[in-house]
Amino acid sequence: MATRNRRRQQRTALLQKARPVLGAGVRVAAGMALAGAVVLAAGLVARMDLDTLLRIERVELTEDLRQLRLEDVESVLAGHGRGFFVMDLDRVREELEAMPWVESARLRRRWPETLEVAITEPVPVARWGGDHLLDRQGGVFGPVDLGDWEFLPALEGAAGRQLELMQRYLEVSARLADIGLAVSGVSESARRAWTIRLENGGEILMGRDSDLSRLEQLVPLMPVLRERSPEPLARVDLRYARGAAVAWQTASAGQDPEATTR
Repeated sequence: MATRNRRRQQRTALLQKARPVLGAGVRVAAGMALAGAVVLAAGLVARMDLDTLLRIERVELTEDLRQLRLEDVESVLAGHGRGFFVMDLDRVREELEAMPWVESARLRRRWPETLEVAITEPVPVARWGGDHLLDRQGGVFGPVDLGDWEFLPALEGAAGRQLELMQRYLEVSARLADIGLAVSGVSESARRAWTIRLENGGEILMGRDSDLSRLEQLVPLMPVLRERSPEPLARVDLRYARGAAVAWQTASAGQDPEATTR
């Protein structure tokens, strides 16, 4: 009996000594199982298409626009994934700024499903060539339909000459307004010979000389030309050292449609 009790006490003592070790092992095993579950879950998420988790469902324009429409912005976004986190906003901005009526664009995500788009439109101040416009800084944008912009001055020339021709237009418009001539635009050829276009359809040939002093020949000449014929001018050629060659759009009865003055 005493021997049996002594053996029972020894087993109890051994179990008490082993309990901390067994508990630590169980905790280690549980921790390893949890870590494995986390790694497995991370792998599953990595394999999932983030576009399906959270999508941009709304696009808001933060500015009132005159030319651009929400549909135009949506057409750009159609080529990109609509995932809230994965949409490449820099690429979208670059594509928007390549559009004719976008001067600059700013994009911002708004939780949980909205993309805010702030667009600055260029302000056209002149027509350029056959299908482009100029902004206030002389930047060219387009192509656009110029049918709605015929009230703007028409400028035409080589690339990089926008600001120079804008300045010439302003100067000649102010000078010729004093003698009753309205200017519709200025054009410059590849050889830098430039021409002033008049609103009545006439033109003033200035040659390659950028000096506007040639226009001073026209100031005293206009009263003489109007006395000679009331018809609108078709062409005034100021490329002569002294004097000018003049042609009218329609000659009056008994009048020569062309004349040279010196």
